[in-house]
Amino acid sequence: MASILMSRSMIRIFSGFKHILSPRYEVTRIPKLQTPRVNLSIVRSAQKAVGVAPQAGQKLDRVLYRIDSEIRRTGRISRKEVEDVIGELKYRKYASGTQSLLLLRCLGSLLTEELPEVRNKLVQEVWDTLIRFSIPLDISHYNTLLRVYIENGHEFSPIEFLSALENAGIEPNRVTYQRLILRYCQLGDIEGASKILEFMKEKELPVNEYVFNSLIIGHARANDMESAHGVLSVMKTSGLTPSAETYMNLMVGYAEKGDMEGLEKVMNECESSEEQLQNREYMEVIYALASKGHSRHVSVFIEKLEKIIGYQQDAMNLIYRLINASCDEVAYQVFETMSVPQNHDGETAPVGTFFLKQLIKSELYSVVTVVQYCQKMKREGLNIFAMERALQFALSMGRADLALALMRVIVEDGGTLRSHYFWPVLVCYASEGDKENIYRTISEMIALEVPVSLDTCRQYIMPSLLEKDKDEEPVILQLKENGMSMPSIINGCISYYMEENDIVSAAHLLSRYKVKVTDVLRRDLADAYVKTKEATAAAVVLRQMVLELPGKDTSLETMEVSEEGQEEFGSGRSGKDIGGMFLMDISNFLRPVDAISSLTQVLQAMKAQGVGISKDSVTYLQSRLGEHLTEDVVNLLNDLSSGDLTLQPIARDFKPLNQHSLAELEHRLMELEIKNQPRSYILGQLLSIYSRMKNVEKAEETLKKLEAIEFPLTTGQQVLLIEMYVEDGQLEKALNLYEHLRQNEPESKMNLFKVLKLGNAMISKGMLEETFKLLEDNAPESKSEESNDPTGAFSCASLLNNAIGKNGVTADVVQQLFDKLIENNYTKPVPIVCGVLIKVHMANDDLPAAMEAFENVCKKYSVTAMKHELTLACIKLEDTEKLQKIMDLSISIHGEMNSLYDLVFAFIECGKVRQAKKILETPGLRARHQRLETRCRRLLEEDRVTELEHLVAIVKDVFDVDRNMMFMYLFEAYRRKNDCDKALGVWTTMQEENIEPSETFLRELGQLLTEHGRKVPFVMPAALEAPVVAAKTKEPIISPKSLFNQACKEKNYDAALEAKERLESTGIKLGVTDASKLIEGLVQESRLEEATKLTRDMVAAGQYPFTRVMKYLMGKLSSAGDTDAIKFFEQHLNENLKKNLSINNKLCNAYMNAGRAEEFLDELSAIVDNTDIDVASIKTRFPAGGIMSILNDNSALLPKVSVLAEKYASQGISTPANCLWMHYFKEEQFPEAKEVYEKYLAKSEENLMFASITQRARDTNSVNLLPPLLEVLNNRPTTPPAAKGIVYSCWVDVLTASGKYDEALGVIEGSLKSIGLQEYNTSALNRLKEKLASSSKTFPYTIPKKEAKKNRQSSSSSSSSSSDSEGKP
Repeated sequence: MASILMSRSMIRIFSGFKHILSPRYEVTRIPKLQTPRVNLSIVRSAQKAVGVAPQAGQKLDRVLYRIDSEIRRTGRISRKEVEDVIGELKYRKYASGTQSLLLLRCLGSLLTEELPEVRNKLVQEVWDTLIRFSIPLDISHYNTLLRVYIENGHEFSPIEFLSALENAGIEPNRVTYQRLILRYCQLGDIEGASKILEFMKEKELPVNEYVFNSLIIGHARANDMESAHGVLSVMKTSGLTPSAETYMNLMVGYAEKGDMEGLEKVMNECESSEEQLQNREYMEVIYALASKGHSRHVSVFIEKLEKIIGYQQDAMNLIYRLINASCDEVAYQVFETMSVPQNHDGETAPVGTFFLKQLIKSELYSVVTVVQYCQKMKREGLNIFAMERALQFALSMGRADLALALMRVIVEDGGTLRSHYFWPVLVCYASEGDKENIYRTISEMIALEVPVSLDTCRQYIMPSLLEKDKDEEPVILQLKENGMSMPSIINGCISYYMEENDIVSAAHLLSRYKVKVTDVLRRDLADAYVKTKEATAAAVVLRQMVLELPGKDTSLETMEVSEEGQEEFGSGRSGKDIGGMFLMDISNFLRPVDAISSLTQVLQAMKAQGVGISKDSVTYLQSRLGEHLTEDVVNLLNDLSSGDLTLQPIARDFKPLNQHSLAELEHRLMELEIKNQPRSYILGQLLSIYSRMKNVEKAEETLKKLEAIEFPLTTGQQVLLIEMYVEDGQLEKALNLYEHLRQNEPESKMNLFKVLKLGNAMISKGMLEETFKLLEDNAPESKSEESNDPTGAFSCASLLNNAIGKNGVTADVVQQLFDKLIENNYTKPVPIVCGVLIKVHMANDDLPAAMEAFENVCKKYSVTAMKHELTLACIKLEDTEKLQKIMDLSISIHGEMNSLYDLVFAFIECGKVRQAKKILETPGLRARHQRLETRCRRLLEEDRVTELEHLVAIVKDVFDVDRNMMFMYLFEAYRRKNDCDKALGVWTTMQEENIEPSETFLRELGQLLTEHGRKVPFVMPAALEAPVVAAKTKEPIISPKSLFNQACKEKNYDAALEAKERLESTGIKLGVTDASKLIEGLVQESRLEEATKLTRDMVAAGQYPFTRVMKYLMGKLSSAGDTDAIKFFEQHLNENLKKNLSINNKLCNAYMNAGRAEEFLDELSAIVDNTDIDVASIKTRFPAGGIMSILNDNSALLPKVSVLAEKYASQGISTPANCLWMHYFKEEQFPEAKEVYEKYLAKSEENLMFASITQRARDTNSVNLLPPLLEVLNNRPTTPPAAKGIVYSCWVDVLTASGKYDEALGVIEGSLKSIGLQEYNTSALNRLKEKLASSSKTFPYTIPKKEAKKNRQSSSSSSSSSSDSEGKP
């Protein structure tokens, strides 16, 4: 692909510059195949792009597609998925025939986890909904309904069903009669089945195997097993050969009777007829035996189950059915046959959670049964967290009562409960508004001797019980009746109010219940006060903290309040200096200059309440405040530390000052002025408000009043004034204030945005030197969040652009200004900022200097600022040399694919269509859907129709191009111009290219033609009726953020994306959590392009989604073979994140999934040939796991990997050779492996990877590879003992799994000559010990305690390194 960019090819592209093509050109017609999945995404993306309302069924299509994938993977679906579809159906009031058919099919046995009655209820709900919305139904729908009825055991009358068909005017077909026969046979009604057979004979419908299988079931249910068995002979006489399903139905008949002789007879007949029974048939027999009470026989058939691919999911489905049939013991027997997952070290993961979940979900089993299985799993080492998982499921399913019962069992078993165990229970009851059970839960906690902690009260009890503006007394009295002490209750209320920053309510409460407040809440009180400035209320709460109970224990549990609410303790103070520490907290929360005002108010309030402080606190505060101390503060501190204060009674009325409006504050100021009372605090508040409002006149008037009383302005107030003057154009006043601020507070620094505003104004006045000093004096100490904010980058770019063209401002000056902004952390070197360095040269028509600046920016900051503008300039000048340079730099940053598309767009913009088309003919070029759609949208929005026409035409033959989307944009462009001829021409062209138009396209085109009186040459699809919404008198206003959250909750990601755009239009960006949630949802919906775009936007803005979400996205991109997207992230993510994501392995797998593995190997070869890349980077970027996958997938690439190993080894890197050695070794090509080892690895000091070898041994259950592997490790002097321990552990595991316990003991005995037992994986030793015990043998060793994982990893890096890097070879 890169060859297109070499100079000779570039000259070929430019060769037609003298003869620019006319917009009229001929299109070569190449038919393309369209898949339903692609068409679905095409319609969605095209409709979203041009603003067309989405079809009612599109979301149903997506959900049903996902459900179909889940069915193919697991053989079942969840109720939630089905309910999502039903909800969408009811909302849209429409579904196509195919969609409704698929939905009906999901309501039978596929809902494995649900009881039959639940499934029947869903079936009836769906069917009634289809009828109510008049959705067209045909015989296939009725046949599917029959099938679901039969699978769910639903009682219905076949005669009434036929009558319903007749009334609907629908003719039953062969399938209908077959299923009605099956229904009669399920009931054992052979006579009814015979009547249906007569109908079939009259209609000359053939009788096939399906009918005979049903008759076997019918005779068996009628207790006539002789006739049931005789059906086999009748089938053979009729020329039909009984299938495995036929024999299975007969076996099920015998199983339901518990007739083992009959079962044996049928199995022998089946074997003699050469029909092979599979797991499916045996599982049906197991279910029949268990559900009919013959569980003692199931072990015979469980032993016949084969552990083949898919067995785990089949076994789970059987277990679900058995549990729902109250056959839990048999279900557990089947569960024990399932394989337990292990990692490379042989350690097992906890299993059985699905079993416990279904036990709880079915609601058929008692707490005793659930507990027994939990304890059994723990004893057998299957799941040590079984009890906790059961508790988790009980809570997640809203079964709080069961959860409480499980907690009681935990206590009875000697377990310990903590307060936070009850939090989910309280949340569950709170979500239901069930206050009675919240009180009951509190009683339960006290009965189980679990303390009701302060956090429990603050976060989970009080928010549910206390109501705003309502009296707390009923809640307090009820909590007291439930066993809580009064001090605990009141302190819980106070802590909740502190959390809500509602000091006033806390003070009101303490005015009625004079309980000592725990000093644990001291810092919370200080924090709330700093935020609210409610000094009087804060002093009241503080007063109750400093109280002391003379002669009593001061713990909360011993404090009581009399019925009258009066204190039972004296008015003495606690020995702690709580008041002093409270003041220290405030001073620490604020800067000294800002703390003075806050401290003044609270000191006055503390004095009024009689709350004193110590001399030590005064000393600290004086030191902390320093020169900012005022005389008032000094006097108040002396008063509070004098020891003469007495606690005062609590007043009852408080009004928060911060709730006053501007008018109220102005009125309050007038009152204070009339009474000649202190008013500095209100004046300060008014000054801040006027400054923010940019009311210069009022602000200056207030400022004069403050100056008259010599009130010192805070830093924040001065900065607000500076900003006000800047925006009002009074730069001189702003600079005077700034100089005053610098003189008095040289250490203070202004907010980044305010500095840039001031600097911009100074640049406008030609004050360059002063601007440099301003930026230097206010430089952030480190990179702040503001410097990462795109708004900050825009502000910096605005300042730089403002400098261009000013007198005395040269390119060098702009460069200096840019350097100052970057060095002082005002912004990052993003394109919009770096672009100014190129723009200053282009403004002077100095293209060579602009190119030099562009190259410097690319190499230094890895951004291609002004690339498009430079490209256009070079194309217009036909300067191939400079254009080649631009492309080389772009490719190094954005990759070839993106760079080529940028060049295509630039050629089209310049009218060079032929040159653009030649680039698209580059071999291997693939369609970039996101780039093309973004370009089409931009051309449409900017009304550049000719360019859009050229783009649509020339990309026709690009591989995997989304033609439907592009035609939709082109049609929309013509529609906006009311150009019917060209719009109709789009439809004609689509037919020529064999592109099937969507219903929306046809509907919109037909509407356009009709509006202009033109004939519509096609059948217009029926218009979709919009759901009727009842008119409301007043629509509630819902914020975009609420819409976003609701859309994500409903998994309506189209609505979520729309809400995101609305939110961003207001200047608010999604946080990392919300963005990660959206990206994860889009990936789950297989909307990878949109998820990738969102992630790229975040990365470009310096943010990253959660690592879990990034891993999910990278895995999907890798599976989809999207190498370009992964390359982008490889270039722009930090090293730690790339390592966590295993991004090099993901990229390798992406190439492999795209069928381009050889191309990837060539790229690796090019990397090692590049002398500009350091060796450490080459080593880090090598994907060992990915290479192993390539070798496993395509051994024909072995020669290329061998060449790669040679090249890397020449740089001292042995990883590729290690991969090659592992591949030969695990394939038992030992001579080749030995040659590679001796040539590259024998003398290498790097750790030897071998995890793929031990994994192959586990997978094949063979020890053949392990002795030669140990021989290699033993001959390698750098091999740590832990690495050998991993191999020996694998050996023991394989022998144990094969039942060769004595041989396993022999391996251990032999290994102890070179390693200690502590080097083994303890799980391997424990498994062998358990198997020996079950065989009445003794394990002769003491198993050491398991080492900390960290220590073990450090000692076994030689093997684990491969585990981390190889992925899953």
